[in-house]
Amino acid sequence: MRRTLINVRTLSLILAGSLLPAGLAFTDPVQETDALTLQWTGLEHQKDVLQANWRTQKPVLDQQLSLLEREQHELTDLLATSARKKDEVEQKRLELLEQQTRFEQEQDALQDTLVQAAAKLRALHARLPPPLFEGWSKDLPRLDDPKLTATEKLQLVLQLLGQLNDFEQKITLNEAVMKLADGQDHVVEQVYLGLSNGWYVTADQRFAAAGMAGPDGWQWSAAPDPKPIAEIVAILQRREDP
Repeated sequence: MRRTLINVRTLSLILAGSLLPAGLAFTDPVQETDALTLQWTGLEHQKDVLQANWRTQKPVLDQQLSLLEREQHELTDLLATSARKKDEVEQKRLELLEQQTRFEQEQDALQDTLVQAAAKLRALHARLPPPLFEGWSKDLPRLDDPKLTATEKLQLVLQLLGQLNDFEQKITLNEAVMKLADGQDHVVEQVYLGLSNGWYVTADQRFAAAGMAGPDGWQWSAAPDPKPIAEIVAILQRREDP
């Protein structure tokens, strides 16, 4: 017991020299030992409190750290996704811009084509057989209508060309009223072979003529014999056998 007390006191003196503030010292060894013991006990208590607090707070801190790490990963992924989407949007914008430029060029080319097509159709108009000439007289001016879009004008051009092709590919029988050589209006039966040749005859066969396209338009000239024309008309009307 004595040896232990000496050791404690010796330890106390050593600790006193290292723990007490400079200039502060006890003259009584017992008081000094008690003060150091009390200080040591306080430090141990503080350590125990800190360790207890750490054990209590560690799961919460670990959870917060995990949440922060997950949030960091999510933000990193979000930034990467945002950058990728930004690149995709920019690429799409460039594609749309290129498409718009190409579309504008095609529109300009279409406008030029329509202007050329309209000029050729107007030049051809006067040379058409009378039935086709009358039909085009209604539709051809629409190509100058500013309210029509380029697509609508293109459809109209294709429609007129389709009519032209149909008339060229077949024999056309047409009934019309014409002012003839006697100055009177007569009902005539007209026969057209394609776009270049045609004939007509009156029901009483008093008047007959052959027609063809010329530089100044369609021209009729009197036919010396109306009978062959009347027979062709009868065949086309199925009143006679071929």
